[in-house]
Amino acid sequence: MRKKILFLKKYLNNPQSIGSVIPSSEFLAKAMFKSIKELDDTAVIEIGAGTGAITKHISSLNPLLVEIDQEFCAVLRKNFPHLKTVNSCALEELKKVDERFGLVLSIPLINNPFKSSFIPIVNTLYSKGLLKWCVMYTYGLNNPLDEVDFRSKARKRFVLKNIPPASVWVYS
Repeated sequence: MRKKILFLKKYLNNPQSIGSVIPSSEFLAKAMFKSIKELDDTAVIEIGAGTGAITKHISSLNPLLVEIDQEFCAVLRKNFPHLKTVNSCALEELKKVDERFGLVLSIPLINNPFKSSFIPIVNTLYSKGLLKWCVMYTYGLNNPLDEVDFRSKARKRFVLKNIPPASVWVYS
């Protein structure tokens, strides 16, 4: 319950950066994990891990967690002490990547100002062959990463049992 209250507090302070009033549901997290498991094994980076709703289901993949919010980082470090958690801006961390990886994006981009800075970095990482795939969710109907030059772009799952309902997108 504490995580939900923290999440709501963050949402009320800055709804564009959080995207929802509560963390992702178990159903969305399981759909994300299933989509990731259908891809090849590679190092995983989760951006915007928040309180760990998605992380809980992908922790067996040993993802690097990137979270800009200090309070969320404290929650992640407490609940996932075996995972490396970086308290930093995702854009800065992505600029440092020099090995092939898969990206789990736990930030809905539908109304987030982060998107305009994120797209060019993802395009660069993908064109260099460093970004192998990306799995993310969105609350809208449109392709959130349509501007990125991925070879494959597909809405793989729709999760009605989430507030708000969400689509899982897979790019490779």
